[in-house]
Amino acid sequence: MKYIIEEFAGTFYEDDLTSLNRLLILYHNRYSFTVRRNDIGDFITSHEQGISKPDWLHWWFGQSKRDRIRQVKRRTAFTLRHNREVIEYLLSREDYGSEKAIYETLTSISNWVQTLSSEAVADKLLDLEGWRKELKILVQQMPKPGTTTKKVSRMRASDSFQEQFTDGDAAERLLKFKRLKRILLTERWIAPIGDSDNYRYCKQSKGGRLYIAALYYVLMEKGYIRMTTDAPQVAASFNSWLIHDFEQSSFVKAFQAEELSQFDGREGNARTKYLTEVRLLLRDL
Repeated sequence: MKYIIEEFAGTFYEDDLTSLNRLLILYHNRYSFTVRRNDIGDFITSHEQGISKPDWLHWWFGQSKRDRIRQVKRRTAFTLRHNREVIEYLLSREDYGSEKAIYETLTSISNWVQTLSSEAVADKLLDLEGWRKELKILVQQMPKPGTTTKKVSRMRASDSFQEQFTDGDAAERLLKFKRLKRILLTERWIAPIGDSDNYRYCKQSKGGRLYIAALYYVLMEKGYIRMTTDAPQVAASFNSWLIHDFEQSSFVKAFQAEELSQFDGREGNARTKYLTEVRLLLRDL
């Protein structure tokens, strides 16, 4: 029942991870309940054919969501058609549904996509550049197997946000964090709250979330921070020192791979304005 709800809601096609999860669910059901011989090659061919068919199920969605679903389907079909070995290997593993197997598979797909040239992609509706960026971010956001996730609180900002900086030791990371806050104070992005370590975010008007997302993207782009946490953790690390009025779920969404990948700097992209301003803001960091 849950599968049917997810299928009708289109949530299986949010990104490459959710599409891979859909594939694994279908394979697991076939592997567990069929009386026929398990043929991985036949399953992959069938799945590729099914996902490549015209999509009438989501006709009632808005244009942007329909376009997103089609784009993710194109990615999955392209992978199954041109790099089926990576999926064959995944499905042949005993732990095919584990976090480790999924992480390693998406990493392999990401590495492969980075090597593709636009000339090698016959489907010109496939956004190769967007796929490259989004996959890279998605893999970076996934917790590596065997690692534990820190819980972030508001108690001490220096124990959460500053630890993302790539500087060598704690003192250097703290110094970089203080320098960042000084820049944001000077440019009136933030304002101090009494004697606490917390600051009020001042850009609450339209586009305020995008400014913070662009700030995070540029910090990552310039190599100032490590991008190793998922979107809720990134949002929590900002919440540990930044007070804002954004609804939490929309704030978390700003740091999802799909959202961050839209800071591509292309002319005509509305987000390029935020990207340009933040790059200028952090030029002396």
